[in-house]
Amino acid sequence: GCWPNYARRIIEEVSPLYSMFYFFYVYVVVFVATRIVAALFMKETLSQYAADAEMMVKERSKKTAWIKRSLYSLFDEADRNKDGFLSTDELHDFLDHPKVQLWLKELGVDASDQDNFISLLGDGTFKVNRDAFVQGIARLRGEARSQDLVQVFNSVKGIECHVKNLSRSMDLITKNTAIPTNTSPV
Repeated sequence: GCWPNYARRIIEEVSPLYSMFYFFYVYVVVFVATRIVAALFMKETLSQYAADAEMMVKERSKKTAWIKRSLYSLFDEADRNKDGFLSTDELHDFLDHPKVQLWLKELGVDASDQDNFISLLGDGTFKVNRDAFVQGIARLRGEARSQDLVQVFNSVKGIECHVKNLSRSMDLITKNTAIPTNTSPV
């Protein structure tokens, strides 16, 4: 407030040593008090951020549950004979439907190559059950994550190692079974 008016009179008329008192007073009131207020604002901001993060997690889990319910519903619609499995024909008919194509695009699933998509969903039996369908689409959603690519990379490295070992083995076999040439004159 108006502390300079009071401080100047005391410093000039009483003692200049009071300037040290006013220096610490101004330091505490102005600097420390503003830091405390800033810290309180920061605390409130961080607590709001934490609440937002929790809300985001809840929203994401709600969205995931809704997607799974929708996928189960789509499966039930596509399962014409109600046997609990989608055959290859049922899957092709299902994937030809424009609503399904749009929905899969919205999920980030590329089903343009239907045969490849069906092979990714199934286990090689040409039938896909309800849970495998939902889990397969959930697994295929979105972009490839780095952890998925690391698994692929490690598998490729393992295959490369096996191929190199196989090549070495084949080289040894061909060396050992090579037909000796007859160098003596006939």
